[in-house]
Amino acid sequence: MEYVQVSAPVESQMEAKQAVVEQALFQAFNPYASLASPAPATKGNSVVYAVRQGDTLSSIAQRYGLSLKNLVEANSITNPHLLSVGMKLIIKRDEVGHMVKQGETLDYIARRYGVSRESLIERNPLLKWLSDNLYVGQVVYVPIAKGNPMLGNDPEQKRSAVQAASRQVITRIRGGLSWPVREATITSGFGARWGKTHKGVDLWNEQESKTPILAARAGVVVEAGANRSGYGRMIVIDHGDGLQTFYAHMRLLLVSPGQTVEAGEVLGYMGQTGNSTGYHLHFEVRQDDVPINPLPYLGR
Repeated sequence: MEYVQVSAPVESQMEAKQAVVEQALFQAFNPYASLASPAPATKGNSVVYAVRQGDTLSSIAQRYGLSLKNLVEANSITNPHLLSVGMKLIIKRDEVGHMVKQGETLDYIARRYGVSRESLIERNPLLKWLSDNLYVGQVVYVPIAKGNPMLGNDPEQKRSAVQAASRQVITRIRGGLSWPVREATITSGFGARWGKTHKGVDLWNEQESKTPILAARAGVVVEAGANRSGYGRMIVIDHGDGLQTFYAHMRLLLVSPGQTVEAGEVLGYMGQTGNSTGYHLHFEVRQDDVPINPLPYLGR
């Protein structure tokens, strides 16, 4: 039984180029593009994907950088013609998604994650033709490299990565960070909490829903929306050199991806969206995607 529609190499190349160009233009001219459709639900190293109109097994496999064989086997599919809108597919991932930022190249991403350029192109088929034309906001799937301290599961490696990131933060946050909530009460600190690691600090103000959330440092908004499980409405600001700040559980967002913000600029208002026990801001600082305790860097 045939699963894949075969087309001429030239046609495939043109289709790939057209798909990427259309996606880039759509995101460039529509700052709310990232909010247009919900991200697939995550579960461990897998995502649950709901089939949409026009999807085929081949197109879904290509989108996630999988082989058709792996997708079929992971979902025990015996008849590909029974694919229907709304059907849930398990996408087993041995990868992480990297969102491209201003000035990044494929070689930079490969070096950052300790993988080869060739493995990135293999995992992201469209890059075969357009590897040097990455655009801000594009997601590149990076295969997990064994022994890579950024991606591995070894506790010692993770501790080493956190310590290295902490040293980099001390060097890079020269002016410190501004408090994202004025007159804040810290309701939960960074570190172990309820048997898990709390990756940031929770900040509360008595005005609750009327409390403005402020940018802790100047940068570029790279995420704005309910794109991550548990965080509710959130904003991620990139400050360069791998430094990012996260603002979660917000009620209202006033900025959009691609927008430049200054320190102290109002991003939105405090909320209780996502997995929240009440009104507060969950605030994270990450260096090269490793969470760091924000409190030592917040101004007095």
